[in-house]
Amino acid sequence: YLNENNLDNQILVQLEDRGLLLRFKENVLFDSGKAILKSESKTTLRFLANLLKRKEFAERFIRVEGHTDSDPIIRSTKYPTNWELSSIRAANVVRFFIEETNMNPERLSVSGYSKYHPVVPNDTPENKAKNRRVDIVILRSNFIKTEPNY
Repeated sequence: YLNENNLDNQILVQLEDRGLLLRFKENVLFDSGKAILKSESKTTLRFLANLLKRKEFAERFIRVEGHTDSDPIIRSTKYPTNWELSSIRAANVVRFFIEETNMNPERLSVSGYSKYHPVVPNDTPENKAKNRRVDIVILRSNFIKTEPNY
């Protein structure tokens, strides 16, 4: 799917200890400094949701993680810091999964990491662009739901 739709240079797929990582690079899902999903990204997210609903993934928990670069937010009252921006971006992806694709909300969680989990140093414009991202992690079975039972 990534190759057929020329997305292989926009989404990184990588197997990690915690599970399967799908990394959406900068500006794939959102415009710079914004947290509203781009309309063209919704097709990719719908495809991904359908994949995540398949039998082989149906019992897996999914964490959506928002990340930013180290530049402070300027000229925004909506997102006073990178904490809000990273968290709201991740929440908007989860909200799309729930509201637009009927994904089970009990499988989903949101994390906003601000600038504190960079993949490369924030020392050049190119590196900063790599750190502005959304990661979707399909958690391994041994990384099961960690929220308390009520």
